[in-house]
Amino acid sequence: MTRIAYICNGLYNAAGMERVLTTRANALCADFDITFITYNQGDRPDHFALDKRIQRVDIPAQNDEEYQSMLDEWLKKEKYDITTSTGGAEFFFLHSIKDGSKKVFEFHFSFDISKVWLSGIRNPWRRWLYVKGQTYKRIYHARKYDQVVALCKTDQKKWSRYCRHVTYIYNPLTIQTDRHSDCTHKKVIAVGRLHKQKGFDYLIDAWSIIHSEHPDWTLEIYGEGGLCNALQAQIDKNGLTEVVLLKGKTDDIVSKYLDSSIFVLSSRDEAFGLVISEAEACGLPVVTFDCPSAPAELVEDGVNGYVVSLGDVKGLSQRVMALMVDENMRKKMGVESVRVAKKYDMSTIAGQWKRLYKELL
Repeated sequence: MTRIAYICNGLYNAAGMERVLTTRANALCADFDITFITYNQGDRPDHFALDKRIQRVDIPAQNDEEYQSMLDEWLKKEKYDITTSTGGAEFFFLHSIKDGSKKVFEFHFSFDISKVWLSGIRNPWRRWLYVKGQTYKRIYHARKYDQVVALCKTDQKKWSRYCRHVTYIYNPLTIQTDRHSDCTHKKVIAVGRLHKQKGFDYLIDAWSIIHSEHPDWTLEIYGEGGLCNALQAQIDKNGLTEVVLLKGKTDDIVSKYLDSSIFVLSSRDEAFGLVISEAEACGLPVVTFDCPSAPAELVEDGVNGYVVSLGDVKGLSQRVMALMVDENMRKKMGVESVRVAKKYDMSTIAGQWKRLYKELL
């Protein structure tokens, strides 16, 4: 049986990458001998449950240099067939470890994510310089891997300018439901970390426009993060305290989708947009910004939702309001969303990974 090691900084976060990796590995472990290797996770438990057939190893290193040495020793001892970097600390040296395995780099962010990560630098010249530096450093190391896997066609094209062996595989659906929203509730939902990347400040500004026309509709935002207080202050300042609600974390996001009628994604950047596929699986029409990289690939504009130019707050509000006033259109697009979501079925995505691994070996 082919032995695969997935290497990441940790599995304790309740984030999209950890959820996707865990879900996919659970689906593949009947066909592959899988091990997850983490970096000094210690006694912090994995947030998402792993199949009992999957092995877990934690490297208790105190710094990157020690981590590289200990990981090098472990991989040469275990002799995996494929070792995979998920873009953590290991990314910068995994390709140089001579353990005989094929090296795969999965990047779970968009190609241009550094523009968001470094957007806080006020000096435009310095910001441009740092973004270019980080991007080209990433490219330099990615070129040394046997395979680069992006999350969408758009990023595959960008990586292919610099790397020879690049493909893309969409994230699988991480929820299972045979229930769908009836799209009759006057409620819009948004989901994601309360982080600048997710653009909830855009969405709150858009809701100021929406609320003036449709005061009986509410917006619920699910997620946690460092911008909670700032976003609440923005909500209060705009007089939206009663209609825009920061709901925090939920362990039952499916029921929240089903209780809503429209899903909105206002992100500045999304490598994939897992929440879009979740909302589609629950039968919601989607309004999304055309942000880098995948949202425009996940939503069929005018069929199961709308794609709006990044940062166009007025356009976003207009598309949401167009769905608010037309229940039949919401229901029709919701049906189309269920169809679109079938592309991300786990059996389909798992088959693509199996073919990739077979080709690598």
